[in-house]
Amino acid sequence: MTESGRKLVLIVDDTPTNVAVVSGVLKDSFRTKVATNGEKALAIANGAEKPDLILLDVMMPGMDGFEVCRRLKDSPATRDIPIIFLTAKTEEVDEEKGFDVGAVDYIHKPFSAPIVMARVRTQLALQEALTEAREARKQADQLLHALLPKKAADEIRSIGTVIPRRYENVAVLFCDVTNFTAYCDVHEPEDVVSRLDALFVIFERVTAKHGLEKIKTIGDGFMAAAGLLQEVDNPIGSAVRCGLEMASTLIDAHLGWEVRVGVHAGPVVAGVVGQERYQFDIWGDTVNIAARMVGMSAPGSVAATREIWEQLSSDGFDGEALGEIEIKGKGTIAIFGITTHAS
Repeated sequence: MTESGRKLVLIVDDTPTNVAVVSGVLKDSFRTKVATNGEKALAIANGAEKPDLILLDVMMPGMDGFEVCRRLKDSPATRDIPIIFLTAKTEEVDEEKGFDVGAVDYIHKPFSAPIVMARVRTQLALQEALTEAREARKQADQLLHALLPKKAADEIRSIGTVIPRRYENVAVLFCDVTNFTAYCDVHEPEDVVSRLDALFVIFERVTAKHGLEKIKTIGDGFMAAAGLLQEVDNPIGSAVRCGLEMASTLIDAHLGWEVRVGVHAGPVVAGVVGQERYQFDIWGDTVNIAARMVGMSAPGSVAATREIWEQLSSDGFDGEALGEIEIKGKGTIAIFGITTHAS
């Protein structure tokens, strides 16, 4: 192992003989630095290159080892550095005090070289395992937040699940890409996926801009909601504005794609299904009707029911009647295409 790749051990002791002995034990396996008092030890520990472990004497002039350890553990910059007391104080009460202020181990003087080496190696291995565990936890958290809305991810981290809930006033947006299947049939998979990915990245930015949360993608479909896990002043208005911007997204003319959007609002049930692969989803008539709206929309507009249109027409939105559709359990519903909104 190169010199720069070896762990750094800080030896803190005011007795030159002790320093020489400990340095001799460690020199072939570790890099070492020496501090002969508490103040110097704190300065080195807070320097640009922090030690990986500290061997700390208790009895020193001025600031004793207990106080040095306490200060190191009180500082966010140094609290994770493992500290082993290396001292002649062998009373049980002294050991208890050492552990109380944050030490991980206690080696008595006179010490044996194999014991010092074994204890140092053990603590460094534990520290490395903890670091790897923290990094793994960080990566898992990042993945969780990529898969789920933030509040749902936070709830899983906190209690291990997402409690199913009913939300009363949620605007659900469905967006679909027309002619996508035909495009897939005549183009290479890499081209299809890269272009769809680029479009969905734009949609994600647009939804975030308007205060919506992406729920999921389904093939070439994109689903989002307003007023679900994060508060939005006007969920319906936000969803329609978002949909209009998505519907007007520029797509290369030669692709033959068009974006169609449908919006509906009302109560939904939300929760997480699956264990091996978490999937946050929403269910209910509101979701089903929003999905049906997509088939009625025209490029550049957002399709919505008369109920939604009547709530928006006084807010500077414009549109036109698109006809009626039959929805199971709901009967015949009039559909409007919303084409503009107030700036």
